[in-house]
Amino acid sequence: MNSGPDPLETSSSWLHKKFLETALRKGDNTPKLRVTSYDVKLAVGKGDNYCSDLFRVKIHTADGKVFNLIVKKELDAEGEFGKILQKSSAFLRETHMYRSAAVRMANILQEMSPGECSQFAARYLYSCPGTIVMQDLRAEGFKMAERRQGLDFSHCLLVMRMLARFHAASVVLHDRDLETMSLYDKSAFSDPEMQEGIQKFVSGTFRTVVKAVQTWPGFADRYAGKLDALADSMLDRIIQVTQRDDTAFNVLIHGDLWVNNILFRYSDGPVDVRFVDFQIPHFTSPAIDLQYFFSTSPCEDVRENHLDSLMKEYHNTLCECLNAMGYSHKHITLEDLWKEYNNKALYGLFGACCVLPIVLADKGFDIDAILKSGIGEEIEVVNGDTYKKALQRMLPKFEENGVFLSGEISSTHEFQNA
Repeated sequence: MNSGPDPLETSSSWLHKKFLETALRKGDNTPKLRVTSYDVKLAVGKGDNYCSDLFRVKIHTADGKVFNLIVKKELDAEGEFGKILQKSSAFLRETHMYRSAAVRMANILQEMSPGECSQFAARYLYSCPGTIVMQDLRAEGFKMAERRQGLDFSHCLLVMRMLARFHAASVVLHDRDLETMSLYDKSAFSDPEMQEGIQKFVSGTFRTVVKAVQTWPGFADRYAGKLDALADSMLDRIIQVTQRDDTAFNVLIHGDLWVNNILFRYSDGPVDVRFVDFQIPHFTSPAIDLQYFFSTSPCEDVRENHLDSLMKEYHNTLCECLNAMGYSHKHITLEDLWKEYNNKALYGLFGACCVLPIVLADKGFDIDAILKSGIGEEIEVVNGDTYKKALQRMLPKFEENGVFLSGEISSTHEFQNA
């Protein structure tokens, strides 16, 4: 995990009654509100969050109201990852997303389906430099799924429908207001302040995976060298593959759509979903979100047997929403969506090698250690049967789509029928 002081112990210096009153007075539009009592707890456990400190706050006010909030604080700069994030645009992007873009996208969804829930994220209340205050979705019945089990088909179906709605609303907002979306023109990976740190993380985790693959009969000779050769060039190729093609169909991607950034509400199974953690959104190909999600978050049954139906559900929902929103420009066809998906397979490999180990880690993942050393550490999870089975099934498919080639990534259609 990230190093540094205990965030709960240090929160009292700033997360106090005056701060909470300011947040609620502005966010709830009640200028005379008074806080009578409040309780602060860490919102997530070890291994469930890496990019910020999250606090769950329950507040009682003088007029008898109870507020359940999440206060999101930028990571302290004492840790290596915190230093990178504080120099980057990540928190600025997320603040703008909650305060502006997400609100306007929700309004577009409301216009499409009056009276229906249009929310895909927590409701924003207040922000100041380095801090965002928002609705606590747990109080509304939302919670994380068990990340190490992987999401089953019913969970993934909800994600595809919500992702399609999110993407469709972003397309319409971009069409209506380029200025609002201008912050997301470039990938966070191309941010000069982040590149050195991300390079160390990517190359370090790749070399960790290489050490494991070298012990796998039938895979060592075929893939270990290819993965090792990518370690130092992977970030440049990620920047290339996430670059927007203005002649193609583009959306605002979440950018970090893995199981920990997705919350579900249940009633005899999952019935609703919300997205969290919008630090690296980017206006580019929808296939980036799809590749990342499918390489990091589903269970093996879904990844092996249900990808085709989930892609169809995403595409059907996307087109239905765009039509209902009156979007008159050309839609992406299912065939073209598959071509995009396969062309962006490199981002799936990034997810499989750099994020899936975090998903499967039992007690968290020491990102700071990799950032300090820049080399592969001995990480138990990559030697585990679950990770081994998942990556062994994905590697041949990534290879079929040209991720190990030094030139252009191929546009084969193998994943659809795999």
